[in-house]
Amino acid sequence: MKAHQRWTILLLTGGMFINALDRGSLAVATPLIMKEFKISPAVMGVSLSAFFWTYALCNLPAGSAADKFGSKTVLGWAAAAWSVASAITGLVRGSFGLALARMGVGAGEAAAFPVSAKIVADNFPSNERGAAIGWYLAGARLGLAATPLIMGFLISRWNWRAAFLLTGIGSLSWCVLWYFGFKDVTRQHDAGSAPAKVAIPWKQLLANRCALGLFIAKFLQDYVYFMFVTWLPGYLMMERGFSVIKGGIYASLPFFAGFIAQPLVGHVSDWLIGKGVSVTDARKFTLLGCQICTATVIAVGFVRSPMIAVALLTLSVAGETGIGGMMWTIGAEVSPPKMAGSFTGSMNTIGAMSGIVAPVLTGIIVKLSGSFRLALAIGGCFVLLAALSIFWIVPEIKPIELQEPVDFSLRADAKTN
Repeated sequence: MKAHQRWTILLLTGGMFINALDRGSLAVATPLIMKEFKISPAVMGVSLSAFFWTYALCNLPAGSAADKFGSKTVLGWAAAAWSVASAITGLVRGSFGLALARMGVGAGEAAAFPVSAKIVADNFPSNERGAAIGWYLAGARLGLAATPLIMGFLISRWNWRAAFLLTGIGSLSWCVLWYFGFKDVTRQHDAGSAPAKVAIPWKQLLANRCALGLFIAKFLQDYVYFMFVTWLPGYLMMERGFSVIKGGIYASLPFFAGFIAQPLVGHVSDWLIGKGVSVTDARKFTLLGCQICTATVIAVGFVRSPMIAVALLTLSVAGETGIGGMMWTIGAEVSPPKMAGSFTGSMNTIGAMSGIVAPVLTGIIVKLSGSFRLALAIGGCFVLLAALSIFWIVPEIKPIELQEPVDFSLRADAKTN
């Protein structure tokens, strides 16, 4: 890996860290906000889901914008937007304002994953993408691991409102580093050209077996991820009886395991390719192992010991982390030429739709049953269905061939030589 590639991954890792911090902060404050606003788990589930309303809507436009205007501009402005919206969360006075603030965070964070995947697709060869994506996604898991500790400390030291203000404003520092530190090489090569019009053939993509299988798997797999992000700290405090501090510590352990697993899974998959295993087998079988680990979440609700529950959650989150890395790697592998941002953005849009469902359905189940048991079991079953989609629907992992070429013609008013 060259020096500029290592620096790019370091910047992306830092961006994913603040992304996860601002995304997961609400989950830690959930019990306190429910008490202050006097709302039920079902209503809180709607507020937790609000993030994903705009997140789902903006993923595809964000990926397409990166294809048109460049990764640096799109990701920089998006990070500034979600940081400010996260800080505003500390100023809201009710569930409606809370939902609006989270919608702002979701709109900004929609750019992070598709734009980062585009950067890797543009700057790394195939046999290095698994590790590259694994490393920057590890930043997201490190952020999710640190969030309960950081938010727990700030809440205990001051209150939940101050915690949001401090973390949101602090995230803006990464935007400065990104502006001065990242060089968009692909845009430099296109200097002097006007942004391209990208006529994306969505009918072809939706009819493509590979794209369809990935879309189905992404929805099913992301369900359990978003359930963890939005309800894991609340589960430990509400059902397992941990305090804010202890709940924060034990909620961080699974994501620390994910931080370790993320690059490891990517390196293993790349190593298999280096040993002569086909790209398809290396990616799919690595993904299957992660899916089996994640499905252990089904057992969490049935064990009596809180510590055994934490251990199973740690294994499950570590497995889910590997799933995320492999899905983004596969997305970068199969994207049609010059469509990495658009294709992975569409894939993440489908996944984000499960983020709309997971927090609300979990809250409703908890309200009606008084337990998280059924909610956890549903998440595990969805992962097993995702595994079937990957192995039965997705064919060979290679760039999708479109029947008609994508129109990357320049604007009519572009300068010509």
